[in-house]
Amino acid sequence: MSGARIPSETMGDLELANLDLLEWELNLPALMERRLDIDNLTIDGLHVNLITKADGTKSWTAQNTPKPEPKSKDSASTEAPPAEDAGAVTEDTAPPPSILSFLSDKTATITNVALVTIEEKSGFEFDFQLEQILLRQLEDGQLVSVTGAGALNGSPFRWDGDFPRDAPFTNQFDFGDISVSYNGQEMTDVPAGYTARLELDTGQIGDVFEVLGLTRSLEGVGQISADVSSRPGFMAIANLSANLDLNKGQNITVSGDIEDVFTNAGFDIRLNARLHPDGQPPPEADTLKTLKLTNIDAHVVNEGSVLKFEELLLKTNAFDQGLDSVGPISIGHIYRSEAKTLGLKDVTFQVGPEDAPYLVAEGDVGDVFNLTEVDLQGQLNAEADLLLKNLPPEDIEQFGGITADFVIASEGDVLSVRKLDARTKNTDLWALKAELVVASIKDLAGIRIGGSIAVPETAPFLSALGLTPVDVASLETGILLEGTAKEAAFSFAFGAGDTDLKTDITFDMRQAVNVVRGALVSNRMQLNDLREGAKLLVQLKDQLAAAKQDTSDASDDAGRPPIQPLVLDKKNEDLDLKRMLLDADVALSMDIKEFIGDAGTTSMSSTFTAKDGQLQAGPLELFYGPGYFKVTASMDASENPDQLRVLGETSGWDFGQILRAVDIDLSARGALFAAVDVTGNIASGKAFANSMVGSATLNMRDGAIATSLLELAGLGIFPWLVSKEFADGETEIVCVRAPVSINSGRVSFDALVVETRSVQLVVAGFVDWVRDAIAVRAEPRRVGKPLSRSAWPFDVAGALSDPKFKLDIGGSRSSRVDDADEMPKERKPCTPDIQQLQ
Repeated sequence: MSGARIPSETMGDLELANLDLLEWELNLPALMERRLDIDNLTIDGLHVNLITKADGTKSWTAQNTPKPEPKSKDSASTEAPPAEDAGAVTEDTAPPPSILSFLSDKTATITNVALVTIEEKSGFEFDFQLEQILLRQLEDGQLVSVTGAGALNGSPFRWDGDFPRDAPFTNQFDFGDISVSYNGQEMTDVPAGYTARLELDTGQIGDVFEVLGLTRSLEGVGQISADVSSRPGFMAIANLSANLDLNKGQNITVSGDIEDVFTNAGFDIRLNARLHPDGQPPPEADTLKTLKLTNIDAHVVNEGSVLKFEELLLKTNAFDQGLDSVGPISIGHIYRSEAKTLGLKDVTFQVGPEDAPYLVAEGDVGDVFNLTEVDLQGQLNAEADLLLKNLPPEDIEQFGGITADFVIASEGDVLSVRKLDARTKNTDLWALKAELVVASIKDLAGIRIGGSIAVPETAPFLSALGLTPVDVASLETGILLEGTAKEAAFSFAFGAGDTDLKTDITFDMRQAVNVVRGALVSNRMQLNDLREGAKLLVQLKDQLAAAKQDTSDASDDAGRPPIQPLVLDKKNEDLDLKRMLLDADVALSMDIKEFIGDAGTTSMSSTFTAKDGQLQAGPLELFYGPGYFKVTASMDASENPDQLRVLGETSGWDFGQILRAVDIDLSARGALFAAVDVTGNIASGKAFANSMVGSATLNMRDGAIATSLLELAGLGIFPWLVSKEFADGETEIVCVRAPVSINSGRVSFDALVVETRSVQLVVAGFVDWVRDAIAVRAEPRRVGKPLSRSAWPFDVAGALSDPKFKLDIGGSRSSRVDDADEMPKERKPCTPDIQQLQ
């Protein structure tokens, strides 16, 4: 027979099969005896297309012809066969004949066979090209020898098999470097049943993926072995052992048994995966981008026909989490994606007790081996001790529970929480809310991130947590960011006691010039509310951190949150601060209508503007008690984007209060005034301090200090002993004037003056903290007597970190180059007297 064609009954444009040549030898004597006996079968050019559409339509039609009912004298009889015959094989219970059983006693030559199977729903395609298979009867029909060669999905293979009658059979399959042996023996008491030993050496694991039509997701070598028992409708696997050594040092082992592969009965599989080189774990992660799964220990069993994790331990470079109740887990189907990755469709699982799980999730994983193309949706329902780990059992109920809806998805190789809506429930003690929506991580499209916490009454809340009470009745704070990379709005609110604070900022970056507008507004702000509210938040943060530490102490690695809600995989140019400043039109304002502090009540206002590259913050003016503060910062972001100028002044601050603030136990008083005008590099705080260029001045008037040592230095011992200052133990300071110049870490001064009623101290020199150097000369003299001897001048010189103090014993005198020696009639205080000589 030649040129046979069989069209598909279900797919009109498809040929189910075609055959170029079919030949055989017919045993005529057997035919005369009404037996069909053929041999020396030749098949050439057989092409078969087995296609399954996504809707389930198959290119072939299954033939399910029921067997006729056996004839019986008493057709109504329903008696069961004798027990001893229950397992016997009869005509009705015998398995149907197969092509293999038909060929088992034949000699056959099969060439140029093509079998194409396509399942649209799973995406798998197998192109089986059989160049030749020879079936030979040897040893007077006691041995069937099979040899074959061909290709599967383009990968060449070879098959050598020997099937002796009533003796063990052997099979050897080779796909390139992949070697498979399948050796066993028929079951004499089970029709079409056998036991076999499977041993597979993968060669390069990537080759296995290619044979299956998948991309090379893993590279390495592996060995798999198992004992197989099979009969029609049943297959069992025992002593499964798999060991995979991957090229990057990872190791995966699988072991266990499956009593029935088709029903999942007796499913008992253990998996251990070390996903890093032995002894070389990855560094600790600080973001989801750097989070890596390091180990998996799993025990999978069945519950009915459904599989579940009896134990699952996940280890990463950020946390360990033992999940001893994960499951049941079900997988709708396994498929091959368009990118030729292995995927799982309609995965569902739960965590916690089966009748009351605290987490349920479902979705798809498009690439199992790289954990990408993930789309999972789920819900969390748990008690508050999920967050507050140290809650006493008797207090858990009053803190209520936590409920959350979430979506975990990937974009590229970045896995993140893409949607989250979490909140507390069943409690009046506190209210916690968190929300997150990110449509696209790469483009920051459709982003909304927010969170808030409210404590209506702080006393019972802190008491239940075992924390220190604070002097504020209630607290509420929240933050929200929403928009896209081109347009966004940010808001922050804080309320504690009688204090309210709200900030709103909008960003519009759709035009060539970015427009930023915002305001910080408060009707009433109390320093005590801010201070006490901050104490509450710090205590709560510390308890959460302690709970995480307790978790980590119970494991080998440091414990930190396993997932962060948003990770930017690369620098986003739309959020480049320098570009925003150069191409920005910014106007921000601050308006605090009433600020109540320890020293009284004031108000505060300021602005920040940026346009055409010119930035200015301030002036910020603050009146607080007797003190006054004013500062302005500016930058030319176009010409000098790394330089910041700070111009400011302050006055009204008491010298004695400042000494007490820095723990100097010395009674003093005096009104200070200071001014500064410096420019420096803003790369860092240290860089600014080390690069500052400019000037500063410190003045003081109407002061005093509880020591008379300055009088001793300027007057000498005997005048000092009879001075009023010595008797009172206090020196009146008429004024202080300290103008300095600043240049890259070097502060220079040539006329720093401290003046009392009797003594003028003149200091000159420099202090250089960058080069660790100091050279200062101080000369005290009687007021109005600059040419007189200084009783106790001194020098401080050497390394700033280890300065040397030298007292000039015997004193010193000064003179003018122009021989001027007369003081003016109207002397100027706090100007060096020697400069006033005429």
